[in-house]
Amino acid sequence: MQDQKLENLLNLALSSTPEEREKSGNLNVGYNPVEKTWDVIVKHSGDIGFLTEIGIKVEPMLNEYAILNVPESLIDQLSDLPQIEYVEKPKRLFFA
Repeated sequence: MQDQKLENLLNLALSSTPEEREKSGNLNVGYNPVEKTWDVIVKHSGDIGFLTEIGIKVEPMLNEYAILNVPESLIDQLSDLPQIEYVEKPKRLFFA
């Protein structure tokens, strides 16, 4: 079952094969295939500094948002935390 806290595009990317993600222009954004980590943007409540203890890099932002670098194997564990309200992947921007 797809996680309700995860953005639909992130759920799709996580359920896709590496080959499918590479062919897509958007599914692989935020993924590091060498380290098998995802850069994600989270909306949280309370302190999430403890995430560094389990191998997640935290870059705090304003208004309870943060950018996290998360090993792919810890995404489900991250979304199960009560402090995490929403998780989304970064988007590729195109300028004309």
